[in-house]
Amino acid sequence: MKRILLATIAAVCLFAFATGEIIAAPFYQGKTVRITVGFSAGGGFDLWARLIARHIGKHIPGNPTVVVENVTGAGGLIQTNQLFKATKPDGLTIGHINGGLILGQMLGQPGYNFDSQKFIYIGAANKENPVIIFGKKSGIDTAEKWKTSPTPVTLGGLVPGNTIDNLCRVSQYVLQFPTKTVTGYKGTNDSLLAVESGELAGGPLSWDGVKSKRKNAFDTGELIVVLQGTAKHLKELPNVPRMIDYAKTDEQKKLVEVAIHYPNDYSRPFALPPGTPKERVEIMRKAFEETMKDKEFLFEIEKMKLTLDPTTADELTTAVVNSAKIDTATKAKLKDILFK
Repeated sequence: MKRILLATIAAVCLFAFATGEIIAAPFYQGKTVRITVGFSAGGGFDLWARLIARHIGKHIPGNPTVVVENVTGAGGLIQTNQLFKATKPDGLTIGHINGGLILGQMLGQPGYNFDSQKFIYIGAANKENPVIIFGKKSGIDTAEKWKTSPTPVTLGGLVPGNTIDNLCRVSQYVLQFPTKTVTGYKGTNDSLLAVESGELAGGPLSWDGVKSKRKNAFDTGELIVVLQGTAKHLKELPNVPRMIDYAKTDEQKKLVEVAIHYPNDYSRPFALPPGTPKERVEIMRKAFEETMKDKEFLFEIEKMKLTLDPTTADELTTAVVNSAKIDTATKAKLKDILFK
């Protein structure tokens, strides 16, 4: 009888160890998972973090509460540094980090105190798909008007090295659009408000985020998309030129690809800090994948007119590794353009 009881206990323990879920459920049960965002509330990163926070909890064993925390400053760099170096890797904190910072880290910029290849990626729901918009008050409604403007036009930036600022600087220094970049905005929502008030002529924004928030403004012509920073035309903007269309030399084309196109592939990652236990990494990756197929999540995506374009954890990891293979000459050129 005693042997049967011991065998039963051993079998239960073995099953629990094998499934992982039975072990994990008590860990997440009653706990709170934080999703940190490096920008102010109302912007694209914040929007997607809150959207995923509303649905991912039910796919994590133990159904923890999931909250979003805005850790603003330096274009998301404070949050990214904090996630890498000052966050306990216990599986309770996910960072929705600004992928645009990854290029700056690869270029060896001071203050970028993280290693993008050591983050543990769990997936992405969409891409930045950046566009440059102008307000009607600027008088600029086409890329050609911007290109031939007799005076520099003001674009809103966050901090050098950010995707937003990279678009401004590549437009100015690589493609020779007359531009003055005003940095220091805490998030794209702030720079968008500045465009609408006339404080700025325009600025780069994620198309997915801005189209859902300002549909009427685009319909009425108060806001105009004049340029897009994607490798291919976005489905809804077939007639808006791309930045690469203004790159005439091989060097210009390469700089646009490395600084604008490649980072778009890993522009919106969700990541865990290095050292997170493997079993909790797998739980989060599985939960993220299931969330991307969740009916209620998909309904909300449709209702908000957002674009779902998921990237798996493996795809993100591979994109970051491949992007690190920049030749020395291109690195030097980009450092001069993006950080001077």
